[in-house]
Formats: sequence, structure tokens, C-alpha cells
Amino acid sequence: MKNVIISTSRMVKSIMLLAMLLLTCSTWGQQNWLPNHPRLLFTGAETSEVKELIKNEPLAGELALYLKAEADSIAEAPQLPYEMDKYGNMLWTSRAYVYRLGTLSLAYRIYGEDKYLKAANDAILWVCNFPDWDPKHYLDTAEMTTAVAIAYDWLFAELPQATKQLVKANIYKNAIHRVLREYEKGGPGSWAKRETNWNVVCNTGMVLGALAVAEDYPQETGIILENAARYMPNCLKLFAPDGVCYEGPAYWGYTNRYLSMYLKAVTDNGGDKGGIAQLPGINRTALYQIRTLTPSGHPFYFGNAGIGHESFGGPAYFLYGKMFHQPEVSAWNRNEVAKALHGARMFDQLFFLSLPWFDDTPTGKTSTVPAMEVYHNKINDIVVFNGDRNKKGSIYLVAKGGLPNQAHQQMDCGTFIVESDGVLWTEDLGADDYDLPGFWDGKPGGQRWKYFRNNNFSHNVINIDHSLQYANGHAFVCEEHPEAKQPSVKLNLCEVYKEKAKSAYRKFTLLNNYTIEVEDEVNLLDAGSKVSWVAGTKANVEVNGNKAHFMRNGKHFYMQIIAPAGAMFKTYPAKNTYKGEKTIEGITMLEAECSFKETDGKVTIQMSSKKF
Repeated sequence: MKNVIISTSRMVKSIMLLAMLLLTCSTWGQQNWLPNHPRLLFTGAETSEVKELIKNEPLAGELALYLKAEADSIAEAPQLPYEMDKYGNMLWTSRAYVYRLGTLSLAYRIYGEDKYLKAANDAILWVCNFPDWDPKHYLDTAEMTTAVAIAYDWLFAELPQATKQLVKANIYKNAIHRVLREYEKGGPGSWAKRETNWNVVCNTGMVLGALAVAEDYPQETGIILENAARYMPNCLKLFAPDGVCYEGPAYWGYTNRYLSMYLKAVTDNGGDKGGIAQLPGINRTALYQIRTLTPSGHPFYFGNAGIGHESFGGPAYFLYGKMFHQPEVSAWNRNEVAKALHGARMFDQLFFLSLPWFDDTPTGKTSTVPAMEVYHNKINDIVVFNGDRNKKGSIYLVAKGGLPNQAHQQMDCGTFIVESDGVLWTEDLGADDYDLPGFWDGKPGGQRWKYFRNNNFSHNVINIDHSLQYANGHAFVCEEHPEAKQPSVKLNLCEVYKEKAKSAYRKFTLLNNYTIEVEDEVNLLDAGSKVSWVAGTKANVEVNGNKAHFMRNGKHFYMQIIAPAGAMFKTYPAKNTYKGEKTIEGITMLEAECSFKETDGKVTIQMSSKKF
């Protein structure tokens, strides 16, 4: 009897919750989604236009042939089992099915061959017979929902009725039912409401799933649309004002892959009623991302960025190029697509959207890259310097502020990478293994900071008495002069080094097209402390007193210590300190250990493609 009372009570509460949500979502419940399928990401009305583009635009035609070859291969591939990886989740399985189902479904829409329909149907049946879509790690559920929603929507007219019934039941059971409860019960740290990439990815997956079956669950779809628009700004507010994703370039890619799908889906189905595209920084985020790549196209791998494991371009750039009238962004992405088709780049799991979202808008007059730009952000300010790119040997540098205790951050406040002649002269080692003990313990003194890649000893920063940066300290741009003859910017690092210094500032100055000066001004708590200037490189380095000569790929680069007098460079190999850290190969650390006569002092280093 007790169990009956409890069950009845829960049922009443569930009914009341749904009623309350429905009352608050009447406007969204009347969302004017497209009445017919396909309605997601590549609508039926767009099909003929894309087929025409394939005929007339050579790169789009080449992309279509690549799509067909991939679909041919995938159609013969075995299904992936329901099993968890070493992290206890199945995220890579979900991503594999986003790729598999998206590619097969698009190939069927473009080429109409039954083998693609059959292979997609088999994959849908397979994943819809999984016990669940791993709700304990909701990214897995969000991405699997995305995969199934796209295939269901794009193949709706041809799928067997039994498959469609199974899909509807699974999207409701695995996604809609769960997200309705999460919106009502989840706290600020919920996957639906937190301030990280999870928010955008999970909410987008739920929106795509709901819109795919909107005719069957119209009221629930309205609730999901309203709440996704309500909570996604919790993450996206941190892109303000200039488009920086503070979590780093890998998470920029992940967040914007899903944000772009959200924007396309809601725009086509009643409009962006939540005004997500109008949030500060969203219209600048693609420009930020490409402007902070080195001239050779190398990303600044700050934070937990997985080197070599994320693509460079992607369909989001085409969507943003069109949406925000930025042909520079689309032109850049066309170049990346061409590289990927010839094996010089890798596609992400949404590569298939590059075809229906393809943008061939001409760029017009090429704009000059500014000598200095600052992309402001509440957590990570980003600074970029450009020598004249028309001059051989021109220098490029990108640097950052930071707040180590935030999601996916490292003790890299003040770090930079520098490039000339297409060669990267300093490195950021990227992320370590997420499964290391205490990897997410980011408080001051936390286990996270014992790992070499995470702490400041691996980064291109100063260290005082070989001690850690303060994890709760914030480094930010406090002074900038972009229009000066010698543009400069100053970072306030006082909080980061507060345990060893009264104040600390790092200033970057573009002296000319080939030379940048880095000046660290420190007021020490103890005049006996030593300040070490450190940089990591893959180049061969010869040191001679206060000078260092870098050699790599037949090119040369130079550094010299201007101050303090008597300081000298030394080198040593970068090494891990704990078992289980990712292997480090071929990285040399360059260090200048400096002493001051007083508590006040400066460490000044000039870096140049020209020999001093």
C-alpha cells in the first residue's frame, strides 16, 4: 500500500510539473516549425539548390564525391557495440553515429541509392536497441539524439513505419522525458544549465531531438525550445564581448559545432526567439577563431586543447559566414575544406554539413590584418600581434591572460606562441590525460597542478623561485595601445604571482615587423627571490650567454636577454614528473634565471626572425 501511495504521489507531481511548464510555454508551444520533413539543418526546400551547387561549384562537387566515397565505406562497416570506454562513457560511440548517420542520410538525399537508406536504417535500429544512451554522461545522450534525429528527419519519407515508431519511442525515453525533468529539477551545475560546453551541446541535442518528432510531442517541444533558449546564455555569456571561448580552441570547436546546428534549426523552424545569435560576441566568434591561428594555420593550444585531435575548419564557419555576412570566414573555410579533401586536414563528425551549408560568397577586397588586436573576455583575454604578412620573416605572436581554477584551464597566465617564416618557435603542449588521478582538482594546491602540462613549468611564462602560479589568480589586459607606432599591451599578473610578488606585469611590444619584446616587471616580496623566464620549443637551440639561436626546417629565429645584466640562457629537455602523463618528445625548455639587486626588477627578452 505504501508503494502505491508513493507512486501515486510521484505521478501527481509529474502531472503538476508538466501542467506548470505548459502554462509557461504557451507561446513556444505554438512554435511554427516546418510542417513537413526534412526540417532540420538541411530543409527540403534547400535540396535543389544544393544539387545545383554541386554541379556548378568545383569544390562543392569534389566534396560531394568525397561524401559518396565515405558513405560507400560506412555502408559496409560493422556496427559499434554498446560498451563504455576507460572513462566510463560511450561518447566516442555517439560521435561515430553522428558521423555515420549524417553521412549516410545526406548521401541518400543527394544520390538516392538504396544502399545508403538500408545502411542508415540498420544503424538506427541498432542504436535504438541499446539499453540507453548513457544518461549518466549526458553528452553521450545528446550526441546520440543528434545522430538519430538527423537520420529520422532526413529519411522520414522512406524509413519503415516500424523504424519511425522505434525512433519516436527512443527520443522520448532517452531525451525528451529526461530533459523536461532536468529543466525543472537541475541545479546550476546541471548539464542543462552550467557555464561550460556541456550546456550548448546538450541543449542543442535536445532541441534537435524534439524538433525531429515535434508533430508527435508538440507541447514538450515547445517546453524544450523555451528552456534551451533560457539556459544556453549561461555558457554563451562568457563569449562576450569578442567571441573568445575561454575553454580553449578544442572546446571552441565542440561548442560551436552544436551552437551552429541550434541556430540553423531554430531559424528554419519559427525563428531564433531566444535571440541567441544576438548575444554579445557570437557574431565575432568565428573571426576570433581564425585570427588567433598563426599564419601557417597553427592553433594556440591553451587549456585542455587536444593537439592533433580536433579539426581546423568545419561547417559552422560556413553558417557563421552567411549569418553574420563575413565572407572572410567562409573563404577561409573553403580553403580548409580543400586541404581536408587532399588529406592535409581532418574532418570532424559533422563534416557532411559542409555540403548543404556550403558558402561560395566571394570575399571582395582583401582586408589588411591589424598589427595588434585584443579579444577581451571575462576569463581569458587574448592578444594577437602581426608583422606585415607581405614581408618575408614577419613575426606573429598570440598570448593570453587567464584564471587557472576555471573549467579546462592550466597555469598558463601570460603564455604565448610565436611564429615566423611558417615555423612555430614556441609551443603549448596542450592537454594531458583526463583520467589522471586528481586531474580536475583545480583549487590552489590541488592535484591538477602537479602534472607538467597543467602547471606553469611547461608554459612560456615567468616562474618565481620555481613555484606554482596561484590557481585562483586572474590575469587580464590592463593596458593596450593598438594604434601606436610600436603597438603594445600589458597583462596584469599580480594575483597570479601574489604569493611571491607585490606586483607583476607582462608587456608585449611589436618593435617592428620582425621583432617583439617581452618585458616582465616584478616587485618581489623577497629581494633574494629568483625570476625564471621560460619558453618551450621543438626547434634546435644553441645558447651563448644572453643569446639563443633557434633552428628548425632550415629557418632561423633569435632571442636575446636585454635585462637584467648578466642573465644567461640555459636549456634542458622537457620531462614529465608523474606516471601516466602523456609522453613528451622533442621539447626543449629555454630558461633565463634572473636575480635583482632590489625587490624591483625587469626581465626583458627580445625575439626576432632577424639576427641580433
